Parts: sequence; C-alpha cells; structure tokens
Amino acid sequence: MSEDPTPTPPSANGGANSASCTASGCPCPTDFVVDAPCKIIKAGGGSVQMSATNLPDFSEGDFEWTTTSTKINLTNPGSPTVTVEGLADPSASRDAETITVTRTADGCSPIVKTINVTVAKVTFSAATTQRYGYDNFDTPANPLDDHVCIKKSDHTFLKVDIAGGAIGTDFDFICDDTDICTTVAPGGIASFDLRLNAGTTNKDDTTLHAKVKCPGATSFTNIQVHVYKEKVVEVVVAKIDHPTTTNLRFATENYSAFNTTVNDKIKEGVAKYNISNFDAGNAITPVTFASGTGVLSYDIANGGGADLTAIGTAMTGTGTKVRVAIVRDMKSYYYLSAATVVGATTLTVRGASTFYSPGDTAPIGTGASRETVTIVSLAGNTITCNALTKAHAVGDFMEFPAIGWSSDPILVVEGTLSLSDIKWTIAHEVGHRDTALDLVDVNEASNVMYSTLPYTDYRLRYCPRAKTYEAGTENQWEKIPR
Repeated sequence: MSEDPTPTPPSANGGANSASCTASGCPCPTDFVVDAPCKIIKAGGGSVQMSATNLPDFSEGDFEWTTTSTKINLTNPGSPTVTVEGLADPSASRDAETITVTRTADGCSPIVKTINVTVAKVTFSAATTQRYGYDNFDTPANPLDDHVCIKKSDHTFLKVDIAGGAIGTDFDFICDDTDICTTVAPGGIASFDLRLNAGTTNKDDTTLHAKVKCPGATSFTNIQVHVYKEKVVEVVVAKIDHPTTTNLRFATENYSAFNTTVNDKIKEGVAKYNISNFDAGNAITPVTFASGTGVLSYDIANGGGADLTAIGTAMTGTGTKVRVAIVRDMKSYYYLSAATVVGATTLTVRGASTFYSPGDTAPIGTGASRETVTIVSLAGNTITCNALTKAHAVGDFMEFPAIGWSSDPILVVEGTLSLSDIKWTIAHEVGHRDTALDLVDVNEASNVMYSTLPYTDYRLRYCPRAKTYEAGTENQWEKIPR
C-alpha cells in the first residue's frame, strides 16, 4: 500500500478534547486565546476575571498567571480563569500594571502573553460650580456618605476626580432612577465638573453611580442625589419706631438688599427668600408701645400681647407674606401664676413650658422686689431656682433675653446686635414659620437655625442636626415643606 502524501487535517470541530485529536497526537500551538473583557479595575476591592483558552485542534496546555505589580492581587493563578483584584492604591498611569500568562504543555515550547490593566479610583466631591446644596455628612474622608441636591427641572455640577490613568469616557455616570436625575456625558479627561440635570419631581432621591464601561458595569463610587421643588418664601420687613422719636440704630437700612446674601446660603436646602420693604419708600412705620419708648413688651405665654397686636394692625395689606418687624429693643416676659415667699425655691409661670436652661440667670420683679435668680432645673412651667430673697406676687414677671420671636409679625430686635446679626436673625426667625421653612432651633453654630448668637456660618444641612429645645435631630433639607 502506498503512503498518502497529503495528511488529513484535524477536524474543524475538533480540539484538545475532540475524538480526532489526543494530547499525544496533536500539534503544538504557537498561540492561545486570552479573554480579558475589562482592563479597568476598581481600587480597594474591585475585581475582574480573565481567562485563557487553548486553540482548537492543538494539544492541551496548562496556564499560569503572574504579576510583579503591587497594585493588584491574583486569585487562582494556576487555572485557566484568574480573578484580578484591585488593591488600595490606584495605578501611576494607564495600563501600568502588567499580568503575564504562560501556557505550558509536555513536548511543547512555553507560550507567553501579557495583559496590561489599570487600577482606578473615582471620587465625587463638591464642585466650585455647584448651584444648590452639598453635604459631606461631617466626614470629609468618606465621600460615600455625601449628598447633593438640585432644584426641580434645574441642574447642578459635581466634581469628579479619576486617579490611576482612567478618564471620563471610560465610565457611564448614571442615576438609578433616570426620571429623577440624568447626567451629561463627560469628555476624555480625568478631572471635571459633571453636570446633573434634575427631573420634574417635587421631592425624591436616587443614587448616582460612576460605572465602568465593561460587562457587569462595576460602580466605582456613588452619591445620593436629592431633587426638590424650590421653597420660595415671600417676606416683608417693616422698621417699627415711635411716631415722633427715632430710636432705631439702623433707621435707613434697606433690608430688601439682603436677598442676595441670604439666598446664597439657604439655596443649600433649595429654598429662597424674596424680601421686600413694607414701606415703599423704606420709611419708618410708626407704632406707639405701652412703654412710650422704643422698647416693646412681649408676653411669651400669651403669644405676644398688646404691643405685638399694635404692630400687626399697622402692617396691613401684606397678604400671605411672612411679616417681620424690626424694633429697637424688647423685653420678653414670663408672668408668675402663683405667689412666692422669701426662701422659696420654685417658681410657677403662665404657659406650658419655658425656654430657659439650667444655669441661666433671670431678673424677676420690679422696684424693691427685683432680684436675679439662678435656674437649677425645669419641669414644664415650674422652675426650680436658688432660694428667693424677695416675695413675689401673681403677675410679677421674669425676663427672658430674646433677640427675636417667630410670632406674627415676627419680631427682630436691634439691641446691641451688629447689622449682619440682625439680618441673619430675620432669616432665622422666618425659617421657623410653618409657612416658610418650618425648621426648629438646632445646636450648631454654623447653621442659620442655630439657637444662640453668634453664628459662624449660615448653612442648611441634610445631615441631621441636634435640636436645641427638644430631644432628637432634624434633617433640614427633608423637613422644608415642598
């Protein structure tokens, strides 16, 4: 029998495991297939899988994956499929981490391939161009708990920084609910302000992700996005003084000019004040107080009293606007509902409770019966204090040092305050009104709703703030009526 000079080629459907080709009878390959569907890995625990496969109709081989990189870790490196994990630090540049996969088989020369990968980190932070609120939750080192807000049907910007060599076009920036928030795709740069467009919801939130453009779309970072209908508060300010005597220190001040300053701060809660002057010519509105001077008397438990009523009568024609009255000075009083004797250590006042705190001091009485007491504790309208040195009748009063009341009209006292503090007291007291921001006093000096002067800033926060006069906290962005 003669030898066939033309060998029969391996089956097109064969391969290392086919019946037509055995390990001892298959030719050695000069190549193999590497499948690396994603070469951008999240720093700090992200992972991707890569696989190596023998070519069909060639001998079987084993695979070994290795790297000298300190930015990645390989799991199951002696198998056809390896898991590549990103360690804490991002790459120095794109494709800086090299992985080597080597194929070996008995009787065949080793075949080596390399794959270059990038370990990247994406960070969201407040952009200098952002238009509403950004809250870092008091943990600057942990951006994953941050929150950003946008006005309904408007937009804002978010700072994006990508470390490791990846760029903006490597990622999809997408909200879980695109009815609430969408983004404008960035260019091929590593640091930029990402535009966020708000939907038409009055109050809702979603999560924005930076997802790598790979199968599985790993989220490299995220942030909570809130969309709110803007709360617009119409405010009218009157400067109240004696009809014939000027007592006000800032009698010519134009309070409507405060709009720009106050709105630069309260926009953080997607809120806005429109402040106008009650008198079109910015003149004084005359009201005669019971004192006959520029000092208003305020009955705390009775919602204000006669002087407040007189101001309300003078400020007519304002519709639903929040009314604010600036006065030169004010005495705020709690009136005793029960008589006391010398040596007594409790006082009972009209009303359900007081604004005093343990350790406060307060003047009580007038003339020969006047003294100052130190408050020890409080229970509703009962005040425990040091032993009294004077007897006090029903109706005697205790003074409380208020610089404003969120009554109607709201009262703001010039007193010895700076003009800036007067203006921010207007913002604070308007913030209390349920028709405005409906916010309580909080114990944070950097907040516009701080209960005690001086302020260090005038923010509104998403991160819950501790309440001053009651237990618990308040999330201001969420509390504002929409």
